[in-house]
Amino acid sequence: MRFGLRNGTARSRKGFTLLEVMVSVFIGAMLLVATTTFIFSMGELWGRGANVWLFQKHVRGVSRFLEQSIQTTSWKLPSGEETETPVYWWEWNSREYQNNPLLTFEMDTSPGVLIWPESRLPYVVCSLEFEEGEGLFMLWRSRLEEDFEEESPRKTLISPFVKGIKYYYIDSEEEDAEWEVMDDPEKEADGSYQLPQRIELVFEYEGQEEKRQVVLPTIFNGLPVF
Repeated sequence: MRFGLRNGTARSRKGFTLLEVMVSVFIGAMLLVATTTFIFSMGELWGRGANVWLFQKHVRGVSRFLEQSIQTTSWKLPSGEETETPVYWWEWNSREYQNNPLLTFEMDTSPGVLIWPESRLPYVVCSLEFEEGEGLFMLWRSRLEEDFEEESPRKTLISPFVKGIKYYYIDSEEEDAEWEVMDDPEKEADGSYQLPQRIELVFEYEGQEEKRQVVLPTIFNGLPVF
């Protein structure tokens, strides 16, 4: 009896075989790979989610900035004259922008993003310029600058994610009028551009598209018409 007990105890102390060790290492490695892959996948998904959230926040911020800027347009010029409409098509006199009418509005004081050199300028003319592959820019200059008529406007990038602008027109005199959406501004009989009632900014980031409409006031009769 004692011999049998000693023999069984001796066999139990031999430990794992080489095959058992290899199987254990293999299983452990597979679990480690699976866990690492899961962690990195979750990190990638979280990163993508954060980028999407930041992109949507950018879209809201740019849209709000343009809406507020346009709604606070000034229609009184330094000379005391008044513009016919708060937003209008206008060509800068510099050679770079000749024959290129841009949607333009004027502000009593430039917003915080348009500062030169360290302070805000009064009577600022602002134009929206879209460049394919570059984004949406704002061209601006103060009417009080001596070289306003000759020099090119300053150029500030508003959003690199704007991939296009659409123009919305509607005939308010028709009862059942419907919006006409155009990729390019509509022209009058004399070749000049017709002012749209709205514009739509198309933002795009990594295959995700966001659209925001900005209403353009058309006339001043006490209050702007939207």
